[in-house]
Amino acid sequence: MKLIRPIIVILMLTAVTVLTTGTASADLISDSRRALQQLVAQNPAAARCKSRAFAVLVFPDVMKAGFIIGAQGGQGIFFNHGRPNGRYRTVAASYGLQAGVQRYGYACS
Repeated sequence: MKLIRPIIVILMLTAVTVLTTGTASADLISDSRRALQQLVAQNPAAARCKSRAFAVLVFPDVMKAGFIIGAQGGQGIFFNHGRPNGRYRTVAASYGLQAGVQRYGYACS
């Protein structure tokens, strides 16, 4: 049983990585810009934070899935003074009482 858990986690992380590597760079940049514009339009606190930030890291589409053992992953763009300045990836694994699939986006400054 102790050997099965790491194998399942590795398989799930691999699946998340494969699912998130198909996004083209230009599409990822436009998706990230669109997600940030939507966030700023809907949330005044986010608009104030963005106006004071030098840089913002935006992950427009993060996929999280699991049943007892879970994984999440997605790609994002780092905007420095409004210009794309890098591509980042987020990956995580978890275990515990969980079941389901979720898609979400987030930004941090």
